[in-house]
Amino acid sequence: MGFMNDSNAATLVFLLIHAVMAAVLWKMAARTKEGPEWFALVPILNVVLMLKVAKKPLWWVFLFFIPVVNFVTMVVATMALCERFRVNKWWGLLALLSPFNIVLYAYLAYGTENPPAAPPVAPQA
Repeated sequence: MGFMNDSNAATLVFLLIHAVMAAVLWKMAARTKEGPEWFALVPILNVVLMLKVAKKPLWWVFLFFIPVVNFVTMVVATMALCERFRVNKWWGLLALLSPFNIVLYAYLAYGTENPPAAPPVAPQA
């Protein structure tokens, strides 16, 4: 057996993916002025931050703990992120394909030239 066994390799891959997603989510939060940005570093809080950036209700965090429903919730939240960053919302379907979702999130955070759309304003009474 070499230096890396399966457990070490899996841990390194997980940490690498987590670091990339944290950096991307941090940048999205900074661009949309949603915060606190450090939520991107903490599991579960990073989902809260993603929902804040996507302008979705925070109670949706609980939907991420329900099997099958979590996939639907992730796609809908990613579609909302795409709309917020002025990208065709159907690109949100890439959230189902693991390697492509990281690329999509990185594009939303760093690749879009347009500023994020402002959140909808409630009509004045």
